[in-house]
Order: sequence, then structure tokens, then C-alpha cells
Amino acid sequence: MATGLGDDRDGSTSAPGEAGGWSPRSRVEAALRGERSDRVPFVIWNNKLPGGGVDEALLSADTCVIVKSSLYKVALAGVAVEWEEWTGEDGRGRRRTIYHTPAGDLDEVEAFYPGTVWLEKCPFTGPEDYDALLALIDSRQFVPTYERFQRDDVAYGDHGIARPATLATPMHEIIYKLLGVRRFAEEWADRRDSVLALYRALLKARRRSLTLVVESPARHVVIEANVSFEIVGHERFRRYYLPPIEEACELLHAKGKLAGAHLDANNRQLAPLVARTSVDFIESFTPPPDCDLSVAEARQIWPGKALYVNFPSSVHLAGPGAVGELARELLAQAAPGDGFILGVLENVPRTDTLLPLAECIRDAGRIPIACR
Repeated sequence: MATGLGDDRDGSTSAPGEAGGWSPRSRVEAALRGERSDRVPFVIWNNKLPGGGVDEALLSADTCVIVKSSLYKVALAGVAVEWEEWTGEDGRGRRRTIYHTPAGDLDEVEAFYPGTVWLEKCPFTGPEDYDALLALIDSRQFVPTYERFQRDDVAYGDHGIARPATLATPMHEIIYKLLGVRRFAEEWADRRDSVLALYRALLKARRRSLTLVVESPARHVVIEANVSFEIVGHERFRRYYLPPIEEACELLHAKGKLAGAHLDANNRQLAPLVARTSVDFIESFTPPPDCDLSVAEARQIWPGKALYVNFPSSVHLAGPGAVGELARELLAQAAPGDGFILGVLENVPRTDTLLPLAECIRDAGRIPIACR
């Protein structure tokens, strides 16, 4: 990994071109490039901030807020859209979206949880829906929202940075958003040609969106997410995930942008395949006890990729002491710490551990000066 940092007369590191030293934002930017700053950055997604005084304290502890944003919006040409909203028996809000395509109607249902949205019903219900799905995909038009992204990028000043919405690969969208896991397995066995027709249509749509992404003001983009190896497997990943990942990496790299993958599940079996990709960083990587690959192992398997670690959510249940103990262990595994970020990128069961975690990273995450 590149370092390229000099040392000041007092022995501290400073960012090139920054007379005032490192900021939370510049630490994150350096780490994503695989470089080294003065200490490991601590980050939190803006939708994980608990609010009130804790937010102020987190910013004072040099936390960098990752603002979830977007580079474009999707318009559907020739497709009328309706919405229905209600509250379920469990007290959660729900929304049904109905798409009236030239080839038939589709609908999906979303349920709203704190900090996230779950897709409860996919638009696919049977083979009769393939033509409507193809019409829906082909209707997509991508309209840039660069101004919104730029506003999000400066919302927290030097204590924040905007993150574009994930650009999922076609097979991911088919499995998790259009068909659902069970129906995908059935259709893959019985009507694979129809599934692959969706794949090809989605690949064309993805390429249309990529033209906006590569010309955007974003400096880093997540181009794949949430790969469950137990569902995807070796062959399907090699055949249907690797090509669009590499295509996106090539386009982004040509414009000087970084490409990442959001891999927050078990990665042990997937890791050798990910090592073959050209992605620059692995976002939301979650080590034990929640998932099955350690930071030390990930650093060894992915030596040229920055590791953007989500602190395991389950450990928060044990309180601030346990959080601090594991944080120091993760920092030790990541030593010397270049190309390494630690933070909160998933839901947590309690929030009184957030500030102790941020303070622990601030105080224990200092990176030794690069040897020259």
C-alpha cells in the first residue's frame, strides 16, 4: 500500500498539502486509497447517528460522518406508478408500489424499520411477469443529481463525506430485489433462459447508469453489495458477478475514481474470488464474532485492498468495556493501519457504546510514521 507521508519536526504525520494537519475526512480519503494518515479513522453512517448530544460528542471525538447520498434518480418512461401506504398489525409502516407497464402490472411491498427498509414482497410472482419485468427495466432513465450529492458532501464540513448509493450488479438485483431467493432458485432451475434475459436487460441499464457515475463528482463508488456466498456460490460469482464488477472498475479507474464492494456477511469462502477483482476497498467488512473472517486474515488475502470495517454489532450488547477491548484487538490485527477504517455501518442494538468506541479509536488508533 502507498504511504507517501513525510514527518514533521515534532514527529507527527501530516497530510500532504494540509498545513493544519489531518481532518476526519482526509483520513478516510487517504485510507480508501490504501494510504496512511496519522491514525485510523472512525466513521459512522449518518442514518446510524443516535441524535442529540451524542452526535456532537462523536464529532468532537474526530468521527467522520458518512452521508448516504445518490448520483442520479431513476425515471420510468412509459410506466405509470401508484403507491399505497398503511400501518401493519405489527405497528410498522408499509408501502406498496404498483408499476403499470405496457406488458402488465407489477407490485412490491416495503416495510419500514428504524434505519432501514425491508422488501417484503418482490415484484415477481410467476412466469407471466417476465415480460412486465423486462419492460420495467427497459423503461429506466437515469437523471443526474450531482447538486444533491455535492450538498451532502459538504454537510458536515471536514467531519463528513458523501457516499453514493450502491450500484448493484444485475444478478444481485435479480436475486434480492426482483425475484427473491426462493423464486430465484426455482426459476434458475426451470426457466434459466428467462432469468438470463433479465440479466442482460439489467446489464444494459447498469451501463447507462455508469455513464453518469463515472462523470460525477464522486471520488469513490460501491459497485457491488451484500453477496451471500451460500446463495451465489463459486461458479455463479465467476460467471455473472466478476465481469460487471471488472467492467465498472475499469471505467471508474479510467476517471481516477475508486471502486468498492459492500461485503458485510461471511467472507471466508468468497475472499479468494474477491481477491481476483480490481476493487480498491471492501466496505462494511464485519469480523468475528458476527462473521467468519478476521481482520488479520482479510489483510493477508486482500493485501492491495483497503479494509473498511464495520465494528461487529453484537459486541455492543456487552457494553463499553467489551467494545473497547475488541476495538484495540482489531487495531492490532490491522497494524500498521494504512488502508484501514473502523466504524459503524450497520444497525446497533444500543447507542451508549458509540462514543466510547469513537474515543477508543481516536486514542488507540495512532499509526506509526512510514519508514522511508
